[in-house]
Amino acid sequence: MSSVPDAETCSYRFDPSNETDAYIETTWECPHESHAESDNCIFHMSRAERRSLDVTDDDIVQTLRENLTSQDPRSNEYVGADLPTMSLTYQQIDGATNHLLNFQHADIAALDVTHGHIAQGINLREATIGSLKLDDAILSGILEATAVTITDEFSANETTFHEDVRFSQAQFHGRVDCDEATFDEDTSFRDASFTGETSFRNITARGSSHELDDHISFAGAHFESAALFNRAAVECATFADTQFDDDATFTHAIFGDDTTFATTEFRRSATFNEATFNEDATFTDVTVDGRANFRGTEFNGGARTVEDDIAFDNAHFRGDADFKLARFRYADFSETTFDGRLNLDRAEFEARVDCHDMHVLGDLCLDRAVFSDPVHAHDATFEGSVSAFETEFYGDADFVNATFGGPATFDEVRFHEDVSFKRATFKSEASFVGALFEGEAKSLEDNATFEEAVFETNATFREATFTNLSLWDTRFAVEVDFTGATVTGEVHIRLHALDDDIYMNFVRASISGGQIVEPGDSNIPFDFTEATVGNVQLGSENGSGELLDQFRFCRTDFDHFDFSDHHSYLERNDWVLHEFSGNNATGDFSVEMTPEVIEETYRKAMTSANDVGDTPASREFEYKRFHYNRRKNLSLIRDEYSLDATTKAKKGASVVLNRVMQFTCGYGNRLPRIAALTFLLPLVYGILYVFGGPLETGAGVVWNAEDQLAVVGNGIYYSYISFSTIGYGGIGPIGWGAKLLAASQGMLNGLLFTLLTFTLFKRVLGGS
Repeated sequence: MSSVPDAETCSYRFDPSNETDAYIETTWECPHESHAESDNCIFHMSRAERRSLDVTDDDIVQTLRENLTSQDPRSNEYVGADLPTMSLTYQQIDGATNHLLNFQHADIAALDVTHGHIAQGINLREATIGSLKLDDAILSGILEATAVTITDEFSANETTFHEDVRFSQAQFHGRVDCDEATFDEDTSFRDASFTGETSFRNITARGSSHELDDHISFAGAHFESAALFNRAAVECATFADTQFDDDATFTHAIFGDDTTFATTEFRRSATFNEATFNEDATFTDVTVDGRANFRGTEFNGGARTVEDDIAFDNAHFRGDADFKLARFRYADFSETTFDGRLNLDRAEFEARVDCHDMHVLGDLCLDRAVFSDPVHAHDATFEGSVSAFETEFYGDADFVNATFGGPATFDEVRFHEDVSFKRATFKSEASFVGALFEGEAKSLEDNATFEEAVFETNATFREATFTNLSLWDTRFAVEVDFTGATVTGEVHIRLHALDDDIYMNFVRASISGGQIVEPGDSNIPFDFTEATVGNVQLGSENGSGELLDQFRFCRTDFDHFDFSDHHSYLERNDWVLHEFSGNNATGDFSVEMTPEVIEETYRKAMTSANDVGDTPASREFEYKRFHYNRRKNLSLIRDEYSLDATTKAKKGASVVLNRVMQFTCGYGNRLPRIAALTFLLPLVYGILYVFGGPLETGAGVVWNAEDQLAVVGNGIYYSYISFSTIGYGGIGPIGWGAKLLAASQGMLNGLLFTLLTFTLFKRVLGGS
């Protein structure tokens, strides 16, 4: 029934002053003709009145369709109407004007437009609807449903919305099912409330505005039951300030443009497995009470600024957070808190990662993760265990002031650029087994630094490789294991002991250069057994008098190591290298300290001293080498039962010769000794000669001589000419003992003068 100007119109009036937050600003008067037996039109009759006047639901729908043909722009206004179930399934709703079907503040039992097509817009603002079904429908105009209340189901499966959709402040008390719906223009569910389960699976939301909030918005919405957005494909989307009381699922969702979940609350789990964020995404201040699932999620970020890619700053994850196989561009986790386990297993970060002040109370897994650009984790706290097995850091890594409460495992990790653990604290075991610290060769600070770090329990760097390493003012407790580690550049080491059992184990390690300084507050032992030590400067802030007491060199390869700075100590300590003043932590030797092992130790030290031209050290180490060579042969003779008699005899002869060389000339390294022996031994013989008896010579006997001094002088004279084999004949041996001594002197002459010449030339020419 169309409106007739001269006919009596409906008496219904809508007074906004009687409503709360009504969008209509002035009193609205119904434009429709009243029923012949009522003051109101059929749209504003009460349901009881319609029943009494036999007005059916079909009559209302038919009248509504007739009104669509009217040229009167107000013919489609039904503000405040009380309407029954209206079925418009499979119908084409296309009015004569473009004015919206206005159902503001209406009370509609149900509206079903399944498979229908509404060419003009619909205004359901502040209306109350029992159920709203738009399945497989096409809405070509705007759907204005701000503050609508839907008491039963709302379904829009496979529905296409060509114009804006506005459900801001809407209340959905039943199930919401919008699977595979298409939103071509801007869509808003801002501040909407969803009581039942909500499903937006496989939706497509494009929008047209460049404003973040204007494509599809759920900002401030409240989902009391499970919310499903699986495989949704949206452009700009916002879920800022949204609250999910039950599980929220975005598996395989695609966010084509900027997306925000800032200050969103997930009271249970949040699942974004294999979702894709092609532009910037913000999870700033988000809270997830349950498990957060981001497995395989891609955060591709935008090309405008690095800072806008993916932000989790100030977020709080109260359950486990799983980012396994996720991919990031720039990622911001600064001041984020993870109460549970954080899993970044095989995650990839293509741009910078900011984790400063991040707190992980559970375990952290970084196994095989890849960081292509710098990582900033200064002041971060990791209360649980940290595992970074085979993790790759291609940019600088910053863990300055970080705290590791549980075991920290960086085994086989690769730091391709500079890394800093300066002032970091490791409260439990720290392991860097097989780690690679490549860094750059610009300066020490730019490579691998643990300056002022604190290791409260064991620290392990076995088989690790460093370019440059700084352990300056680092504090350790118990054993520090650098077994097999390699430093191709320099080390700078000055350590402080947290207790008395600290022990630096550099067995089989290789250090090319640098400095090791013993501080004034503690003496820390260093074990370089079977290690390679290059041009390393050793120093002590207590003075160098007892410095080498703290270093063990056993089977050590010295590569241009300079012993000259330590001659005074070595002389005082009899040039001993293979043992030191140990403590309770040093334990057993890594190799059995046999004479053979010790001999090899000094052979290597001798060779190194020769290489750098340190002749005094070379001579002393040669002396130690031959000394332990004799002990080795004695040990073989005594303990090796498989040796035959001939071999044992040869070994015995070698022992004797070794002993003779040691006693006479110190293996050619004791010139004063051989000189004294050569020139003073005849004096002893000369005194023996004047005792008479078997030792009597032509020089006389001192006991019955009138001039005893003359006799002693003649005896000494005779001894020297016999020793020098001159034998003038004026004095000769008489007793058989004298004859034997004279013969032996001739033989000793050749031996001692040869050894003297050998030692003299060795002293002059240098070398071993």
